[in-house]
Amino acid sequence: MKKIWETLLAIFKKYFIAGALVLVPIIVTIWVLKAIALWADSFILSLIPSGLKPEIFLEKTIPGVGIAVTIAITLLVGVITRLYFGKKLLKLGDLIISKIPIGRGVYNIVKQFLSEILTQDKKKFKGVALVQWPRAGTYMIGFITGEPPAFLARAGEGPWVNVFIPTTPNPTSGFYVVFPKKDIVPLDISVDHAFKLIISGGIFSQNNA
Repeated sequence: MKKIWETLLAIFKKYFIAGALVLVPIIVTIWVLKAIALWADSFILSLIPSGLKPEIFLEKTIPGVGIAVTIAITLLVGVITRLYFGKKLLKLGDLIISKIPIGRGVYNIVKQFLSEILTQDKKKFKGVALVQWPRAGTYMIGFITGEPPAFLARAGEGPWVNVFIPTTPNPTSGFYVVFPKKDIVPLDISVDHAFKLIISGGIFSQNNA
């Protein structure tokens, strides 16, 4: 009788785990997408004047309208910025924001970082490396971004390199650290693969590429 129960339990675990591996990622994905849609609805629709809100014309609230509006606006802006007058407007917007003391710093950082990620421009990321951080003996993956300004490279022995160390699972935040070039270990992997490795917390491996 005990063996029968053990066999049934083993079968139950086997198929339960198999089912969980299929359902849990789907449920989590749906939950995340739903959370994004609800946030987009509340945020984007709050920016629309009350007289122009979609529910007034549709006579009911439709979930996901906010994210649809976001996508539509993003596509429209993308099309406009490709045109001649759109480029002129973009330059004017950059000029206006550059006059704002704090806003210009945030704007430039976010714009440059998104340019790296979305356009996959490998010229600015010089490579991927292992660096000892936050203490000796522990390593993190970092992106080499070039050489630091002269005033940052005066201390100690050079040459020095700029390294951006992203955090997991959100690689848009992290640390800017200046390392001696001799202390970094270059890795023979692409920037895309490194980002996948960081976002997944190490679950994504070269074998999954």
